[in-house]
Amino acid sequence: MAEGGCFKSLLAGIGCLTVVAVGGIAAWHYRAQLGGLYRSIVERESPAPFPPPGADTVPSTGRPSAQAFESARRTQDAMARRDGPGYVTLSADEMASLVAAGLGPAGRAALDSMEVTLHEDRFEFRAVLNTELLGAMLPGPLAGILSAREPVRVSGGARVAAVGAVAWEPDSFVVRSFPFPRSAVPILVNQLTGRPDGIVPIPVPPTVGDLRIRPGGVTFYRRAGG
Repeated sequence: MAEGGCFKSLLAGIGCLTVVAVGGIAAWHYRAQLGGLYRSIVERESPAPFPPPGADTVPSTGRPSAQAFESARRTQDAMARRDGPGYVTLSADEMASLVAAGLGPAGRAALDSMEVTLHEDRFEFRAVLNTELLGAMLPGPLAGILSAREPVRVSGGARVAAVGAVAWEPDSFVVRSFPFPRSAVPILVNQLTGRPDGIVPIPVPPTVGDLRIRPGGVTFYRRAGG
């Protein structure tokens, strides 16, 4: 009986080893599938991590400067080449410099402390404005309240309006804490730019076909065939 028991134990041991070996071979053969199953379970049970610090979700603010303007022009020149990149991304400082250039001499003379904040699909322009530039656009009561220099906040989206031209189209114009009616915004913008169309032009290479404003930068995309 003892010998029979030992024989059965030996067979059981061999059977277990066989099962383990077969299982090991199967696991190795299907390791990719098993790994995917494990990852799917873990990802389903674990919440998505928060974006890391500095992710493209926090609006960035830039200020115009000669250095940033030249940097923006160099980046645009690269895209203008026949063998240029499919897209380029400009920083908030670079975009602030291009927006300031688009305001024209009169607008720049009436503004100081200019800065541009990048939001999702929108620019927000802030500065200190010489309110005399607005002239008759200021209602009587408001003209008596505002001082000669007041903070101004202008915001709106932008689009490629023509070959080689991006149009920034403000739809909000706030002086100090007084918002102007939306219908008056184009006229106020014209006071800054000296133009008749209510836009701030931003020159771009003729190869640009589209753009996207994000909090971390503005991406210009090459047009098809450009």
